[in-house]
Amino acid sequence: MTDESHPFQGNRDPVVVFIHGQPGTASDFDEVAERLPVTMKILSYDRPGWGESHGGATDVIGNVNYLAELLLSKSIERVVLVGYSYGTTVALRAAVDFPERIAGLVLVSPVGSVESISVVDRVLAFTAGCIQHVPIIHRLIGRDKDRIRLIESFYSEQVCLSDDLQQLSSQISSIALPVDLVVGMDDFFNPLRGTMHLLDSLPNARLTLLKGAGHLLLNQSPEMVAGSVFGMWSDCSER
Repeated sequence: MTDESHPFQGNRDPVVVFIHGQPGTASDFDEVAERLPVTMKILSYDRPGWGESHGGATDVIGNVNYLAELLLSKSIERVVLVGYSYGTTVALRAAVDFPERIAGLVLVSPVGSVESISVVDRVLAFTAGCIQHVPIIHRLIGRDKDRIRLIESFYSEQVCLSDDLQQLSSQISSIALPVDLVVGMDDFFNPLRGTMHLLDSLPNARLTLLKGAGHLLLNQSPEMVAGSVFGMWSDCSER
């Protein structure tokens, strides 16, 4: 019988943990989650600086520390991490820092190398920086606290992202876990060369290319993402 004070305890099947992108919240995975078996234990949460989380945004290592504390607080011992976009960087870093607690990774529209940073990313980061640091623009939207928080969180993460990916790139090859890469062939936000770099660097990775799909796979192809999640969870549950 599962202890109600620790709802994720009870068996050795891994808990599926969803890690959203930027901007984003835990609810981004709703269409995927509703296509998964009700018996699967799922945890979806708001990363620091987003949604209902407390405090401001942080870098990738800060995100991993936040995730580790969350898993500890819920007595979760073993997980399948499912990251989307920026969330895939957090998942990869977690696999480097505490691989013993991770059974597998599903990386959707992955950002795992400097080559994944597109011109669009750089333009958005520049725009967010202008909004934050040019007083007249900041005053124009200053009454909307939610919008200001979103812009601040996006800018804070983007400023650190290049360095975070540089640090991660030298360690990715040490990740021996099974990894599924799920990518839209028409993803203009995330260059395919970044995904191919991941595929070459990860010793136990496989790639699913979705024809006619772009970056927003959680909404465009939730059934395909759910299929990858279920497959990874099933494989890891049997080990």
